[in-house]
Amino acid sequence: MDRFRNWWPGELQHYEAGADLMSRTSGNLVKDQSGSTIVEFAILAPAIIGLLFGVFQVGIGMQAQNALRSIAQETSRFAVVEYQKGNEITDATIETWAETAAATAPYLLNNTFDATVTSVPTPRVAGTFEKTITLTYTPPAVVPLVNWVSPQLTFSRPIIVLDE
Repeated sequence: MDRFRNWWPGELQHYEAGADLMSRTSGNLVKDQSGSTIVEFAILAPAIIGLLFGVFQVGIGMQAQNALRSIAQETSRFAVVEYQKGNEITDATIETWAETAAATAPYLLNNTFDATVTSVPTPRVAGTFEKTITLTYTPPAVVPLVNWVSPQLTFSRPIIVLDE
């Protein structure tokens, strides 16, 4: 009993095991902030990771659109040079060349790539042949676990060669 002699009467009840013990424990739990960082991270991590994958998906789409533009330009140049050399190549040859270019480095587009070349019946410039190359491609999805399909990208460009 000597250890309680100098204490105030109100202080004694805080050290007893009783009803006050529960209120003291719950008060400490409310004030305790240890572990709050991991809980906040667990709540925000899925959103941050989802945004990261979204940025990757947009980047892949932009790269694919630029690849389509470059393939169309290279294919147009191929057709023009072949016509200048006197080789009248067919539409199927131009399509095959575009598909081969798309499958090799630096583009490495997958099997959803397609090239279509159509002849224009009335060219814009007299004394020329005009063809239109249309390229379509569906970029791969970054997260294949989610049932999400990338939009199909399309790019068209005219090919105008001299009629000699």
